[in-house]
Amino acid sequence: MDRRSIHLDGFSHENPVPAACRVGDVLVTGAIHGGGRGSAAEDFPDDAGEQARVMFGRVASLLASEGGSLDDVAKFSVRIADRGVRDELNRQWLDLFPDPGSRPARQVTVGTTQPHILVQCEVLAVLTTDGGRDA
Repeated sequence: MDRRSIHLDGFSHENPVPAACRVGDVLVTGAIHGGGRGSAAEDFPDDAGEQARVMFGRVASLLASEGGSLDDVAKFSVRIADRGVRDELNRQWLDLFPDPGSRPARQVTVGTTQPHILVQCEVLAVLTTDGGRDA
């Protein structure tokens, strides 16, 4: 089985790592946040809700680039800057996953990697398509 790095237009890490990695049907992301490239503070909205919206949108785009969707996510690991972000996170979560019988697992911890990053996540997904690439 081949391991393949996945990059996402408009997003990158400050370190030499891809947005995600895929091995077979398993896709795992690195930290996905709601700011710009890298982690420059000026590239992040001040609003946690906007950062969460961008973060979830990035995850959806990344999955779509591989032929998947949010329906393929098994687990979100989310880091929030403080407990005050949880209400907005939950509101968006319920919008994205309205069926309580079909939601990914989720773990939330307090503390992000930079003070201006108000919410970030890592995702584990199982995809059933090769994303338009030959295996």
